Amino acid sequence: MRERAEDQVEGSSHLARDSVIVGLATVLSRILGFVRDVLIARALGAGPIADAFLVAFRLPNMFRRVLGEGGLNAPFVPVYLGLKANEGEAEARRFAGEALGNFAGILLIIVGLSELIAPWLVLALAGGFRDAPVTYALAQSYTRLALPFVGFTVMASLVAAILNANKRFAVAALAPVVLNLVLISALVWSEWQAQSPFRTAKTLAWSVSLAGALHLLLVFWALGWKAPGIPRLRFGWSPAMKRLLLLGLPALLASATSQFVLLVATQIASVQPGAVSWLYYADRVFQLPLGFVAVAMGVVLLPEIAAREAEGDSDGRRRTVSAALALGLLLAIPAATALAVLAEPIVAVLFERGKFGPVDRERTAAALFAFAIGLPGAVVAKVLSQVYFARQNPGKPLMVGLVSIAMAIGAGLLLSGSQPAAGAALAASLAFWTQSLALAALLWRDGLWRPDASLLRTVAIGVASAAIMAAAVMTLGMDLHDDLVGKVADWRAFALLIGLCTAGLAVYAASAWAFGLRSRFWARTTQGTAPS
Repeated sequence: MRERAEDQVEGSSHLARDSVIVGLATVLSRILGFVRDVLIARALGAGPIADAFLVAFRLPNMFRRVLGEGGLNAPFVPVYLGLKANEGEAEARRFAGEALGNFAGILLIIVGLSELIAPWLVLALAGGFRDAPVTYALAQSYTRLALPFVGFTVMASLVAAILNANKRFAVAALAPVVLNLVLISALVWSEWQAQSPFRTAKTLAWSVSLAGALHLLLVFWALGWKAPGIPRLRFGWSPAMKRLLLLGLPALLASATSQFVLLVATQIASVQPGAVSWLYYADRVFQLPLGFVAVAMGVVLLPEIAAREAEGDSDGRRRTVSAALALGLLLAIPAATALAVLAEPIVAVLFERGKFGPVDRERTAAALFAFAIGLPGAVVAKVLSQVYFARQNPGKPLMVGLVSIAMAIGAGLLLSGSQPAAGAALAASLAFWTQSLALAALLWRDGLWRPDASLLRTVAIGVASAAIMAAAVMTLGMDLHDDLVGKVADWRAFALLIGLCTAGLAVYAASAWAFGLRSRFWARTTQGTAPS
């Protein structure tokens, strides 16, 4: 018993540590993504060329996000760890090689077919382009140039799943940075060459595929660096491979739910010129805090829960889930509050320059405010879905995901009105909350998890502290509004925005400390037990 308790302490401590590592790597990628999007906004603005490129980029970016958040971890890790525990390292390695070989062949066919049906893919992403022939033609061209990225990133994510199953998170988490570095370099080069927006968008489209190839090379290098090493590629259909495919499609679709919700939002927004771009830029800001928390939960939490399931440790599983929820919500609640309160200053400082003007700022800020409402719900859904993935039962998360997509469609049609971007973002937020509440209800019904009093007290403290933070930031923000909004942002505006966010974070931390959060937080994240 004492050994099990020590293992629980060590495992939960690793959860916090590994979550921070993956979260920081994700933040680095998101920060570089901001730099990339600031340059895209400056070069392309929010017109037809920008809409065409951003729709073409939506599909590769969707795959990158789904897979980067652990989409292939869900089916692969439990099967791999089960083989490793029951049949040994050699059999697990053989399975990994078989998965790599089969996926390579399947992806070659899928990408080739996708190149042929690119016009229909564009309409599936943005049906409103049917009435804008120039934008539609450009989007087809850019989509064909960017599509090879999908094959590269799926293979890279499978290699990353092997690394994650062996609890080697760092390189797999850092590798997605390559995409942003390549696109930033392409934008700088295009500006130096004084390329037209049309030529710049074309350069960006083929650079997306180049970045995917470099990403794949990087994770293969990491896998070969030390044990378990690169497995020999195989082509066959062992029982484990069939199990992976049986779990893989529903698990991947369930993991992709949030991205399908965003695709629905893009489809709804595409009826108004510029709305796709407003929604995209708002989503980019929204993804920074979501990525820090949700990606860490999707990548790190699954192996922890899978290990508890393999040991038959149901109490440990419940404590691990509650610890992850406490950590995730303590980060998501203040982040959502800050995005809502500072939506317009954030958009102004990050994007308002070049071809991105005041109207673009206002519409993007409205969409960002709407996205902020759904941030905690998206984090809760990411955490709770890992329980079913660890139990090799992706059907329930998939069912809940389909319900949330239906919510996004229905709410989007009702809310789009005169501001499709903001209405689509609000519909997405409602879908995230639908997904999180439905998963919580299913876990409660199945006896797999339920919130305890300590978790509820911790969340209440987070909400109260965020309310105090919001009051402080709004008071300070009124005095700084003219320095942040309505003029071309410079280094002083960046410094003021960072200072305002830092002050808000300090107020939140001080308030939480005063409410007694420190003891509950450390009990959960370092011991994995519910405090008495």
